[in-house]
Amino acid sequence: MKPFIGYYGFWVILTYISAASAVIGMGYALAGNIRYALICLMVSGLCDTLDGKVASLKDRTDREKKYGIEIDNLADVISFGALPAVIGFAVMQSCPVPFCWFNIIILAVYVLAALIRLAYFGVIEVELLGKNEKRTYYEGMPVTIVSLIIPVVYSLCNLLEVAFSDVYFIMIALIAVAFVAKVRIPKIGGKIKIALCLFGLPVIFYIITAGM
Repeated sequence: MKPFIGYYGFWVILTYISAASAVIGMGYALAGNIRYALICLMVSGLCDTLDGKVASLKDRTDREKKYGIEIDNLADVISFGALPAVIGFAVMQSCPVPFCWFNIIILAVYVLAALIRLAYFGVIEVELLGKNEKRTYYEGMPVTIVSLIIPVVYSLCNLLEVAFSDVYFIMIALIAVAFVAKVRIPKIGGKIKIALCLFGLPVIFYIITAGM
């Protein structure tokens, strides 16, 4: 009998790291260090991008596959739902009106949109698993992409000397709509995923060095 419930194999470790990185990012955001919070967001994005490929290396049982779907969605809620919202609250501290209810509503709607999208995604994934079919497209924008969009926008704001707080909540509102919009987005291949990861490296370097 196993001493603990759940699974702890190599095929699920990246998902755990993604969630842990997001929690650390929340800590940085609450401490006012938005740059490091964004780096944690990108680390979570990298882990989420690669975890599917790593999981495919193991011949998993149906229960392990279903667990992978569930734990990945739960980790994504933390990494790409809650963390950007907490970053938003940190960004609000630099706004002219520190406690703006309109911005808070936007953050709440964003998290709700991410939650709805991930729940719907999980349902479809389980259905495809039961039919032994593979996904060829997504409905709505995948939540993982925020791990690149938000840091890139932050970098552009810094380069153009535009206040990040001036664009953050507009960006988050548009992303929330994209999460639940009923549009088909082709599933990207491994080469494109690698290209996106490589594109993120200079962004991370810039965010680190921008505050020095």
